[in-house]
Amino acid sequence: MVAVKKYTLHKAEGDTAPPCAFFFSDQGCRNGDSCKFSHVRPGTPKACIPATSTPSGGNSVSSSDISSESEDEAPPVRSTPTPTPKAKKVRVTTTPVPSKVAVSVPDMDDPFRDTNDQIDLIKANANTQKAQKAKTPPTKKLTVRERKLQKKRKFEPEVEAQAQPEATEAVAVDVDPFKTPNSNPYPTTPKASTTKTPLKTKTPKSNKKAKTQAHTPTAAAASSSFSFRDLALPVASFSTPGSATAPVTPKAAVAPPTPAPAPPPEPKYTVPKSTPEGIKWQKAVLATRENPTYDAQFDFDRVKSTDCANATPGVGDWFQAKPFGAWCATNPHAVAIDCEMCLTEDPITKVQNHKALCRLSVVNASNPDEVLIDTLVNPLWPVKDYRSRINGIKREDLEPVEFTIAHAQAFMKALCSRETVIIGHAVHNDLSALRMEHHCNADSAMLFSVKDEENATCSLKDLAMGVLKREMPNVHDSVNDARVAYLCLEEGWLKTNGKPEPIVRTQKKRGGVDLFVHRIPKGCFPEHLENMFLKHTNIKPSEISPIEFNSDTGKTMAVFTTADHANLAFASISGEAKPDKTGRLQKRVYLKTGGYVCIRKNTSIRSRRLSK
Repeated sequence: MVAVKKYTLHKAEGDTAPPCAFFFSDQGCRNGDSCKFSHVRPGTPKACIPATSTPSGGNSVSSSDISSESEDEAPPVRSTPTPTPKAKKVRVTTTPVPSKVAVSVPDMDDPFRDTNDQIDLIKANANTQKAQKAKTPPTKKLTVRERKLQKKRKFEPEVEAQAQPEATEAVAVDVDPFKTPNSNPYPTTPKASTTKTPLKTKTPKSNKKAKTQAHTPTAAAASSSFSFRDLALPVASFSTPGSATAPVTPKAAVAPPTPAPAPPPEPKYTVPKSTPEGIKWQKAVLATRENPTYDAQFDFDRVKSTDCANATPGVGDWFQAKPFGAWCATNPHAVAIDCEMCLTEDPITKVQNHKALCRLSVVNASNPDEVLIDTLVNPLWPVKDYRSRINGIKREDLEPVEFTIAHAQAFMKALCSRETVIIGHAVHNDLSALRMEHHCNADSAMLFSVKDEENATCSLKDLAMGVLKREMPNVHDSVNDARVAYLCLEEGWLKTNGKPEPIVRTQKKRGGVDLFVHRIPKGCFPEHLENMFLKHTNIKPSEISPIEFNSDTGKTMAVFTTADHANLAFASISGEAKPDKTGRLQKRVYLKTGGYVCIRKNTSIRSRRLSK
């Protein structure tokens, strides 16, 4: 609201008293005849001024004595019509709640009123009527578009009418006439009741597809029901000569895992704790990790760095199993594994891979008769040495095989979680061949000791004889090796509560005798070792196996025709023979580069004494 000035100041004319500012206001002068100011409008001729217009006391007051802000006088209406300025129009300003407008209303019964006051009154009344009309909201004129929308809405009732019951009539509504017509006049109404039903529009195709997909199984549900048994892999079955084909047991129903008690705080690596099978093998897994050689044997970072240095194929394909979850609830949670390897060579760089996977066999540890997979694997590089004398695999067996290491990794990813216990003998070699980083293992090579040889590692052949009283064939069968490793741990370690008897090492019976050569530097080939024996002993080995390199050095076997040739070659090497940690005698052959190569006998001093 705009405040209206209550009075108007006037200058004194001649020797008369200055006009009273309040006399001509709407309220008038409260002092009446005792006012010391003049009650005559400025510009009025002296002849028309009544005698009472002079203030009492007869004293004239100068213009400097006027103080309109400190006096409360109000002037009466003048009687003589004089030319006066037109009354100012009152500007009415409204707020969200309209209020009364202050209008100057002259006294019509005053005989001294001016004719102009009547005109001002008429104008003020007109302004008041305009202000009252402003209270009523104007009727909105609908556009052509809005009229069309109203016709369509006749067939589509608004949500607002359905959401608000008749009880809303009792709500007091303060309608603001200055609000936009489309604004909501019910500010206290919930948001849901103010939404209107949109017009019918065509549903986009993408929305229709989304509705259809909502009724189909999601990708997550499909993946959770996927099993390693559903993989369509080009499996190439194989069996060594003289061994029966390993039957693959049909899919059997596996009971869902039961919740296990909470284990102690998490160690460095994952502990099997979520299934009864995992808990059964938990102590064996922890005991394997406590072996002094575990960190060196299962140092997968070292193997990766060697693969990077040699540009071994599949170096970037190392993988880890996924965490345990519902996706593997029906899978076996403990498996026995064994792999056969061969020697491959890059035809361009001549870099060799001594642990190229050529056969994969996995057995269910809960049911050792169930073979989960047994297949040949075609290496990525050409095969330099099939090692048929060890694994029985020949060229004609591998050439038609389509199963590769990528298929083997896909199978292991679908089978194993991080809590799956992988059982085997020297299982770190199998995992390196698979490019699989896994630390939930029960390794029979680390859980059994050798009698009278504290730091020695027993062979699977001696372990099978010591625990199972079973002879192992000379040619390796990976299915049989995996099953035997499991049975030795089951009978010799679990049933003895982790306190097995030491294994007696058996002496190998050979038609010819070999010498173990190790610490061979990189860049050395078998022909170099032949020349070394000729130079230092004048005896040429009948065969030198391919050199297997681990990190910076390699190892191999030098085979001689007879034991006498092997003993003579060892005795001809200059230098002192010293026993190693296992009690076997070995000598050093120094190289021009400053390093040396160790040549060791394969029988210990104690074994030779017993044989005598």
